[in-house]
Amino acid sequence: MRPCRLAAARAWFRTIAVVVSISSVGAPTVLAQTCEDRNPPHAVALLLRLQSYCENYDVPNSFDLYGLAAVAGDEAIPALRKIAVWPTDTPTGNYCERWVTGARIALAKLGDKKYRAALDEAMQGPQNRYLPLGDLGVVGDDRALRTLIEYLVAHANDPAMYHDFGDYGSDTRDGLLQEIDTIRHRRRVPGLPSANYSPAGVAQWKEYLERHKDVQLTFPVYPNVSDPYLKCLARKVDWGYPDAILAIAAFGGESALPILRQFPRPSPGDPMGFVAVGYGTLFEHPGLWAAVQGNTQVGLAQLGDREMFEQIVSDLSDKLAYEAVRKLEFIGGKQAMDALIHSLDMTEEAARKLQNLETPQRAYLPIWRASAIGVQGEIEQETCTPFSSHPYQQCVTGVLALMVKDPPLPANAKMSKENIQIWRDWWTKSKDQAVFVQKPEHTFE
Repeated sequence: MRPCRLAAARAWFRTIAVVVSISSVGAPTVLAQTCEDRNPPHAVALLLRLQSYCENYDVPNSFDLYGLAAVAGDEAIPALRKIAVWPTDTPTGNYCERWVTGARIALAKLGDKKYRAALDEAMQGPQNRYLPLGDLGVVGDDRALRTLIEYLVAHANDPAMYHDFGDYGSDTRDGLLQEIDTIRHRRRVPGLPSANYSPAGVAQWKEYLERHKDVQLTFPVYPNVSDPYLKCLARKVDWGYPDAILAIAAFGGESALPILRQFPRPSPGDPMGFVAVGYGTLFEHPGLWAAVQGNTQVGLAQLGDREMFEQIVSDLSDKLAYEAVRKLEFIGGKQAMDALIHSLDMTEEAARKLQNLETPQRAYLPIWRASAIGVQGEIEQETCTPFSSHPYQQCVTGVLALMVKDPPLPANAKMSKENIQIWRDWWTKSKDQAVFVQKPEHTFE
């Protein structure tokens, strides 16, 4: 749906995520404001700088309106209202039109009635090919969910929903389903069906709406969190920043597990985030939001949730194996190491099937160890991908060497039956004495 606003909204929101990852590495710290800073007024002050940037046609690439609004919460409303009314029919206004639009969407998410109503009105336009589906997905409240479902039901049999562009086509109904999924990824939505727009699916959507009249539909996590720092992180998740989940797990202390268990229970297969969208690796999943549940799975497993840990381990034997390796390396420790060692028992035929999968998978890259602009040899040593010459077992043995101090083989050792046996023998005699490498401190913001 390249000409459609849905695609533009999705692409722009992915760009926001990439900008976040870039800003944490190379942008001036003066533009950054995280939950860890515990300074919402400063986030507001940074929002107010946007006008001078626009007047000078010099908005920094790292300026992240959504991130600042997520940190500031309701305190951002006055600043966002100033941005939202800027004229867009002047050269300066045209240059900053995307920020004006972003401010209006942020205000709608923060409950501003004027801008919230504008999104619903935009859905009513006859034959409107530029529906604000992505905007409603970002807002993600009860009203947005109900609007998306009602529109899907009303247009389930509408041939105008399919757009033929010659060499490709797109179906707005698929976009509606995707945006509904973005909401269920980060908010609990009891009873929400996983249905399509077939007659049977439409019947399920109608039944859901009928059974849930005049009741709360979506349950965000952040209103239930008392600690200001953790509340800010939970709010950032709701605004579309999956790595805030990892920050809750890393820094939430005893409160982390109860908070993470309030998010939708993860199912197998969702990718882990950790700024990896900056490397263009979300092949199997259409949007950034899927990483919310992948990160929730990893965070819970880190904190001792046995079901989530076993869910990851079970993925080592199927098409999600490379992603599972990435998750276990991130979790680290004896249990993760043991699971990876045991996965080396995979037959040569099974490993070859993983490497030759038709469906692209995320390339494994421990980003906290090597940057994209680092020494190429270092990156190659730490990368597992089914598209390279790395068999699955070599991916695993390379990762094992990064997880412990004084490994029996270096990370770049070639895969062979002999080397696999060396790892097995070493683990048998050393697992109770092994010293695990600690990841460098990272805010995950």
